Amino acid sequence: MKADLRNIEVIAQKEFADHLCSPSFRMLLGIFTLIILSMSVDYGKNGFNIFEFGFLDIAQVITLFLPVLGLSLGFDSVIREKNSKSLNTLLTHPVFRDNIISGKIIGGLGALIFVVFISVIASIGTLLILTGIDVGFSELNRILIFSLLTFLYLSGFFAFSLLISVISKSSESSFISGLVVWINLVLIFGAIVTAASSIITGELIVDLNNNEEAMTMSEDLQKLSLASYYAEAVTGVRVSYGSFGISSGKDTFGIFDTRFGLGTWFADYWSNLVILTGIPSLMFIVSYVAFLRRDI
Repeated sequence: MKADLRNIEVIAQKEFADHLCSPSFRMLLGIFTLIILSMSVDYGKNGFNIFEFGFLDIAQVITLFLPVLGLSLGFDSVIREKNSKSLNTLLTHPVFRDNIISGKIIGGLGALIFVVFISVIASIGTLLILTGIDVGFSELNRILIFSLLTFLYLSGFFAFSLLISVISKSSESSFISGLVVWINLVLIFGAIVTAASSIITGELIVDLNNNEEAMTMSEDLQKLSLASYYAEAVTGVRVSYGSFGISSGKDTFGIFDTRFGLGTWFADYWSNLVILTGIPSLMFIVSYVAFLRRDI
């Protein structure tokens, strides 16, 4: 048992270090951080208070583009080592398959924690410093919950990319699969939903006098995307590029709405939290089982 835990720890440390040293990961993290930082500085100079006005624009950028970092952590995590035969070499040592996949999952999640930390410092940290807003226990709890939501959201994309890496035959096909999912279920999902709703109902969403059925259809279809649950829990609006922002219809407008207590927020968005936790967990389990049964 101790040997297994030690093996998992060593593999997790290696994966974590590999992710942080990856040029592509560093480039993506740097670009994203600069974008978030510039937006936060602009809002901070204007005295923007996220605990009064919400977090909509910056949350939209996080919702749309941060998943790329999650995908980048796992798309070649298994297939690269499988094709290079390094997995076969590793298995000649007293290391079992479950040690390998467990280490890769833990190492990737560790890298995600680092990404979330950088994102929170670049966004909320910058805003708080520039505006001088006093942060009490309640506000700190909201920031921590926001960090948790962001971590769970990114975990879903990391788990998906890891699963694709396990079952794919090449790094290229794994990368393309992840890219297709990100584009269609995040980046342009709102545009797809808007078009589909208008075609199905025969109503134009832009026609404010006759769009009830189309808006209802769009609201239902947006639930198919993990991005919708994250954006809704953070801002109270299902944010998706190319579509109208559809309000959740709940009392609270996301985690930073200080008009209501955290108990009210949890009562409104507990189902979002369940989905953001359940989907990554399910995909990690499937990845685990698939790796144990896969020929190497």
